Amino acid sequence: MATYRERLNPPLSWMSFIFFMYFSMAFAIWAAFDFLEALVFLIVLSATLPYLWVKMRMVITVDTELQIDRAHIDLKYLKEPRELDETEYRKLRTVNSDARSFHATRPWLNRGVQVFVNDERDKTSYWLIGSNNGSELVKRIRGIQP
Repeated sequence: MATYRERLNPPLSWMSFIFFMYFSMAFAIWAAFDFLEALVFLIVLSATLPYLWVKMRMVITVDTELQIDRAHIDLKYLKEPRELDETEYRKLRTVNSDARSFHATRPWLNRGVQVFVNDERDKTSYWLIGSNNGSELVKRIRGIQP
């Protein structure tokens, strides 16, 4: 089976907003103390942006198992993967969510895939996976070659 890999990075707008919040805190420090302290504070906080970028992204890999970041499950324990449109995906993330489900989502994603778990030992009902390429992910989980 060919390997499927999808990397979902945070949008630049989210990182810009975080930097704006850092700048706002530095401005408050400048108003209370001095420009030099504010500049040092902004530089130290800005150094955390690459770390946040890496921690906020999500990597989905499918080969003999489905792996999302550190979570993984063999494909033999999965059944009925289906692509979700925006409305279904939003409802499964919120009001129609099952407490036993596993969510691998990010707030900036609008679409995804729902995959049911077929293992009586596992209490997890389904995995909800955010994806920009849901149809290809569903094909790979089903074992269909590209």
